Amino acid sequence: MLWEIRTRMKPALSIIDLIPNIHRTPALAVLRRAVLEGRPATFRMSDEDRELAFHDAHVQLTSPVGARVLKVLHDTGQLKLKKPPAKSLPALEAYIATEAVFRADVARILAADAAKRLRLAQIIADPACARPEELDAYLIDKVISHHLGHTATGTLQIAGLPCHRSQSATDPAEADRYRTEARLYCWWVDSAGQRQGEAG
Repeated sequence: MLWEIRTRMKPALSIIDLIPNIHRTPALAVLRRAVLEGRPATFRMSDEDRELAFHDAHVQLTSPVGARVLKVLHDTGQLKLKKPPAKSLPALEAYIATEAVFRADVARILAADAAKRLRLAQIIADPACARPEELDAYLIDKVISHHLGHTATGTLQIAGLPCHRSQSATDPAEADRYRTEARLYCWWVDSAGQRQGEAG
């Protein structure tokens, strides 16, 4: 889910570059600090805004929320520039203008994730309520872990079909040379009698 939100963000330096004559690296540090502290000069940021404004990773990311913070930093003279500041920043403002669309995307992603979690909880509570098309190895693993135990193997009826969690056999020759651990894998037999899911 967070990954899906991150894909809607852009590299922070590419957004900083929308400001003419900017010193990029110091601007990135100022933006990062302003978001982490949640008080970029003239307005206070909510926890959600801070989460959506900046993502600190190998490639730092920002969103229209972060771009709005960047503009405040620019307008209040907190960014180091090579020349006097530009009167207007049309490219940055155009990106800031996409904030409503960005927030709507985030809301949709969060709602879909919440619905998915709720459905998973319903199926765990009552495996018979699942539909065959909802079956996958992840679902089977969660249901079997709940009903039989975290590392247990066995078979349960889910969506009216026999669903299994088995343990892969370790090759004795490999076991002598390496410490190989048996792997759990989940599979089921569909209504046509075909095996589906992970291979053992």
